[in-house]
Amino acid sequence: MTAPVSVAQVVRAFALTGILSVGGGRAAFFYEALVTRRRWMRVDEFLQDFTLAQLLPGATFSNLSITLGHRLAGVAGALGGLAAVIVPGGVVLVLLAALYIARGLTPDVATLMRGMSAAVVGLVAVTTLRMARPTLVSARAIAIAAATFAAVGLLKLNTPAVIVVMAALGLWLNRPEPAP
Repeated sequence: MTAPVSVAQVVRAFALTGILSVGGGRAAFFYEALVTRRRWMRVDEFLQDFTLAQLLPGATFSNLSITLGHRLAGVAGALGGLAAVIVPGGVVLVLLAALYIARGLTPDVATLMRGMSAAVVGLVAVTTLRMARPTLVSARAIAIAAATFAAVGLLKLNTPAVIVVMAALGLWLNRPEPAP
């Protein structure tokens, strides 16, 4: 982290992310806003928080806003960041739900949603590639990523079980060497 970040700065940046980002693409917006544009944190710090947010139960974007907010501005940053991300999306969701109940899902809206889905997949793919470079730096890391991909994607094994096994394996393979 280059300089201390105020809670107000966290809330502004996270509110913008809450307003502009969509679904799985929120991690990409956080990455762009905090690592690339503002340089409030390093890539390795972001990846640590992203990993933790993925492993914790609950919605990843709320977990991520808490971990990132806490890293940047302590407990107040965590709480302010969470509120700033959830409230804008919650308001939009309530408005869209009311519109959907009033009008239903028309063919035009369904087409729009398919187009937006493709954009989100592209956004998530680009973010994944950006985060893969600094993460997959050793044969062990590549092997764990490949095994996880094969287990969940190709073999369709139980995702939580694979995560538990691979996290334990990753911890064991990357354990500190004993002191001489």
